[in-house]
Amino acid sequence: MKSLGIDIGSSSIKVVEMQTTSKGFQITQFFEHALDPNQEGDQELEILEFLRTLSARYDHTQTRFILGLRQDRVAIRNKFFPFNDRIKISKSLAFELEEDVPFSSENAVFDAKIIRTVGGGAEVLACAAPKTQIQAYIQKAQDAGMDPYLITAEGTAFANVYEKWNEAPPARSAPVSILDEELPKPVRHISLTINIGHTRTIVMAFEAGSLIGVRSILWGGKNIAEAIARKYEIPYLESLKELQTKAFILTNKQGATFDQVTFSDTIAKSVRELSRDLQLSILEFKSEFNAELTSIGLTGGTSQIQNLGPFLTQILEVPVNRVSSLDSVPNITFERTPRNGAVLGVAIGLAIEGFKKPRNPPVNFMRGEFAKENHQLKVFWEKWGPTTKMAATALVILVVYGFLREEFALGLADRSLEVLKDQARVVGLRGRNASESSIRKYIRDNKKRASDLKTLSSVANMNSALDVLKMVSDAAPARASISLDVQQFNIQDAQVAIQGYVNSPKEVSLLQQALANIAEGQVKASNPSLQTRPGKTAFSFSFNVDRGIQKVTR
Repeated sequence: MKSLGIDIGSSSIKVVEMQTTSKGFQITQFFEHALDPNQEGDQELEILEFLRTLSARYDHTQTRFILGLRQDRVAIRNKFFPFNDRIKISKSLAFELEEDVPFSSENAVFDAKIIRTVGGGAEVLACAAPKTQIQAYIQKAQDAGMDPYLITAEGTAFANVYEKWNEAPPARSAPVSILDEELPKPVRHISLTINIGHTRTIVMAFEAGSLIGVRSILWGGKNIAEAIARKYEIPYLESLKELQTKAFILTNKQGATFDQVTFSDTIAKSVRELSRDLQLSILEFKSEFNAELTSIGLTGGTSQIQNLGPFLTQILEVPVNRVSSLDSVPNITFERTPRNGAVLGVAIGLAIEGFKKPRNPPVNFMRGEFAKENHQLKVFWEKWGPTTKMAATALVILVVYGFLREEFALGLADRSLEVLKDQARVVGLRGRNASESSIRKYIRDNKKRASDLKTLSSVANMNSALDVLKMVSDAAPARASISLDVQQFNIQDAQVAIQGYVNSPKEVSLLQQALANIAEGQVKASNPSLQTRPGKTAFSFSFNVDRGIQKVTR
């Protein structure tokens, strides 16, 4: 399964592909499409064309498309609920945010990200987005031929890069200050991550690796490019190119030329506008959480301005350093360049949202009327519907046939039992003797009796052993021709065996020829088992005779 995080910015579209492997998760590749910087151009058509091309590259049954709402279109508030059940929290969001969101709750979709559970309660980031914005993103995706898996917020998605997103939210015991509102809040040590884009900046507050607050500032690299264009009276496109290739802020003006100082001051003056908004956001976080700010990390395309971190450190009086979004992601197949680490943070976070588990689910605004339909069932039915119908029809026919077959079998069994009892009465079996077992016994006994009678009738006219002996005696040559001395005469069924003595071998041959007249088949000679006598020749013959046995027909 693949997850595509699609970050639609104002200067470019960043796409990160993430997929599951046997060892976990891996970021396999990314795409970046630079949008036409001409402010008069229609970027919507260009965005739609790129998304169509992107959609055609992937198998939609094996890919999840994740989109992120612009952070300035999403209201996020840190709330504490006295319970930690996700369903109860979800049902309470509209009421809790009623006075905090700048739009009607009836025209918004709500979701929440649990930061941590505290005793029996939960600290959450409650999120709300206008339905019009969600509808616009869904329509944009559908026009591009893709079905979004979920639509989330940029800030909460970006936090996946730094959080343990594949684990459940951390659990802590409830401090006394939570239970007693009159006690002062404990000091919370937080750090900020600032993602400076082309037209806006996202400020994220983290405590112990968990996102606790998000702010959006309408300031970005575009403000610096416009300041350069005004200062040097050059086209906006040229000033944007200068910003992307040469931008710097001098921390020490000694030895710098007049042009360098002028260029640096122009950028620094514009950055001071950002610093004022940052100071307001820092004051808000300190006031809301009783927080102590420890550090600030810079990321985003505009954060690549040389010496931007030291310049903001001087103004904010807090260490400000660049951070790379790729440092927190272990499995990456492409090059970890400073620019990739700066611009891909949101896209990576969006891709991660596609693989989050129910124990720590993603923020998803596709709820209620925007809930995602189960298209997999639809695709399955389109592919296997006819086969399923045929199988169902065959199953119904089989069930009906089985039912009818059983009914017919039982009816025939009852009918045969009745006929059997009627026949039993005819032969004199009545009452208990007319049972099935008694009838079967009666039939077996009569079959045996009939078989015995047939056997007796077949042997009634059978020739006896004496008759066979007379046949042999009558067939033997006359006494004048042969001197016959029979020693053994055996009859087994139709086979006759005879041994004895004659005066010469010639007489043996005459006797064999004589016996052939009454034998069925050949007269076989064998070695006699008799003792030798002087002047005598022993013989031994075996042959079959007709004993008059009739064949028994069954």
